[in-house]
Amino acid sequence: MKDEMDILREVGSIAAGHGSIALSEMMGRKLDLELPSLNMIPAKSIIDKIQADQIVISVACNILSGIKGEIIFVLDEKSAFKLIDLCYRAHPDEKKGGLFTEMGLSLIKEVGNIIISSYVGALSMILKTVVIPSIPTLVSGSLQQVLSMVVSPYSSDCQILLVEAIFVEPQAKINGKFYLVLNSDTIKTVQDSCKKILDGLK
Repeated sequence: MKDEMDILREVGSIAAGHGSIALSEMMGRKLDLELPSLNMIPAKSIIDKIQADQIVISVACNILSGIKGEIIFVLDEKSAFKLIDLCYRAHPDEKKGGLFTEMGLSLIKEVGNIIISSYVGALSMILKTVVIPSIPTLVSGSLQQVLSMVVSPYSSDCQILLVEAIFVEPQAKINGKFYLVLNSDTIKTVQDSCKKILDGLK
């Protein structure tokens, strides 16, 4: 899928551009989104590729139309705190007992929604179909627990598109990831759409 992955990288570039604008408008300050790398990983192998016991804050959505799948945006706890501090300049006293404030959790949910919507919107352009995510749900726990919710309902032939997400502003870089879980029918749909694009370029 080398050529197809090149097209999916272009999807990432479009999504990063749209996401940067939306994030900057929401925050009232410049905040860039970069999606520098992506990999396609068999769902049955994903546990071997992650730090399974890492505690994360995540935003999860079902894909309701266009294709079938799940998408989940993930930040480890440290990165989530850094993102909240970056955006709200929160005072340390507001983080009592290591717990996230309601405002902070709302921020993570909104950021996750922006990233997911930006990527899904770019994917819709490539596939030439309307891809709509569900209302986002905030989930916390170990990375293995969080991923098992979106991977386990699918058979072993599923693939996971793993995309690195980096938030950049003048003084900081914050890393996150999102996982797009696709079944075999959806993978074929994506491959067919990419093939049409490639044929049109010849």
